[in-house]
Amino acid sequence: MTGEQQAAQVQQERAITALAPLYVPACPGAGKTHVIVSRHFALPSGTLRQGRALISFTRTARDQMAERCRAEGRPDLVGFPHFIGTMDAFIWDFLVCPYLAADRAWQLSDSWSAVRATVELDRKVPLDAFVFTFDPSTGVESIPEHALDRSTQRMLSGSKKPWRHWENEAKRVRNQLKTQGYLTCHESRVLAWQHLQKRPDDVLVPLRSRFSEIVVDEAQDCSTTEIAILDVLHTAGLKLTVVGDPDQMIYGWRDADPQALADFTAKFDTTVQLTGNRRSTPTICALAATLRTGARPPDVSVAGHHDNPPVLILPTAFSTGAKALHTSGVPTAMVFCEHANQIGIPATSCLLTARRRSTLPIPSSERGGNPITRLARAHQVIASGTADADKLDQACRVAASTLLAYWFPHSAGSVSTICKAHDLYVGTLLRKSYAFLAALPHPHPKWSSDVNAAMKNLPRPASAAPEGTRGYLRGAPSVPRRHHPQETGLRMDNVHQVKGDQADAVLLMLPEPGTATRWHRGDPAKDEELRIMYVAVTRARRLLGLAIREDETDQITALLTQFKISHNVIS
Repeated sequence: MTGEQQAAQVQQERAITALAPLYVPACPGAGKTHVIVSRHFALPSGTLRQGRALISFTRTARDQMAERCRAEGRPDLVGFPHFIGTMDAFIWDFLVCPYLAADRAWQLSDSWSAVRATVELDRKVPLDAFVFTFDPSTGVESIPEHALDRSTQRMLSGSKKPWRHWENEAKRVRNQLKTQGYLTCHESRVLAWQHLQKRPDDVLVPLRSRFSEIVVDEAQDCSTTEIAILDVLHTAGLKLTVVGDPDQMIYGWRDADPQALADFTAKFDTTVQLTGNRRSTPTICALAATLRTGARPPDVSVAGHHDNPPVLILPTAFSTGAKALHTSGVPTAMVFCEHANQIGIPATSCLLTARRRSTLPIPSSERGGNPITRLARAHQVIASGTADADKLDQACRVAASTLLAYWFPHSAGSVSTICKAHDLYVGTLLRKSYAFLAALPHPHPKWSSDVNAAMKNLPRPASAAPEGTRGYLRGAPSVPRRHHPQETGLRMDNVHQVKGDQADAVLLMLPEPGTATRWHRGDPAKDEELRIMYVAVTRARRLLGLAIREDETDQITALLTQFKISHNVIS
């Protein structure tokens, strides 16, 4: 073991044993999951009312932590008095649900798309088209007009009613649904904050009694409201351990704010930094350091790779249809895979990623497949909990096509065409499709029976005319891994989807004009696009490639030369 590896191990051991309250800023590849679970293992077996809450932001991370406990022979650390779950589940189970009125049945949904509700003035707009925000510093809730999607903005642009009327009406409709027992995760977070403000003893005493520590993983994904909730718990004396990497904060659309996290973690007396990167080479660590805040030195590579290849710069001509051609005329992805293969990295160990999925060449396996397989892939997207807006829209359109084929068996064409023919609003159908997918169980060999039953029982448009079992899906779904391989085995997905993943070789597509200037002059603390690039490059273990616009190649190479980062331009 080298001296650097020993130092990284010492950091981990300190993070495992340090007393809470504790802040653990962890670089990519630092082994934070190992630290969190190891802290959990330190609890003695059979201890009553000394539980630990392990909070994550995805069901995948939740399941990984629980499985680690079982695999290590500690299934007692999964159930009561402990809690392993998502942030939304923790807030609902411990801060909201116990304090709701018992005079109605309460239902929690991810969004208002699960409820058929519209806001109506001089036209009808689905309630879930309005984005509710909450400012915990003032306790004021609002609906920013600029947060509307483009289709809703176009719809309201012709309205004779001013925006304030639409905002007030949306709040009225939402509040009426609340009185009927319907809530979304947004309302749940607001209620949690309000309960902590108005009845702190009722909420805090049970938490103190049950949990000796609350551990929050991926804290950079917290919204400002969630940070405010955690701040109240910390101030009240609950022992918190907060683990995260502010440089990987790429969920601004979820109201994540770097400054809010910085202000909160500054209150912790003990900070243990994890700077040993067990994933990437020194060259990749050095490049990643140019994409994060402050003039901090690169993280220490302790992965022990036998080589340290230079960063590959691939001048690329980007065009529509996700075509990205290297200056040689060969697809850039194939050029990268050939160079990876020269150092012993097969295409199956390569990952192609980009800011937007539309930039990536769509694998033939994803374009094809029978209807039940395509729907199963769409279900995977919804169930992931991390898909971006583009991928969610694509998944919902697959489900919408399935529903339309059942409701209108004699209609043909795109989703928009069929909706127009039957006077349906596409946005409403897509929201119904989201709810339809979310309610389905995970795919299994006889999944088609569940899908068909769900279609039959789903409320349908008044104009629908299904004919028996026509439009039903048949067969067993064939669902590949989350990142669908091409014929070469190359994996690909957008950056938001590969966060938390890694590969021996990673190619980042950078088609946006001005990327080089942004990289050189931008501030990652304020520019989420740079943080997205940071997440992408830190997925790489041995080899990193940058597909950059041809006219920006010289700027990128000058930047890497300035920071003494080894690189080769593949011309």
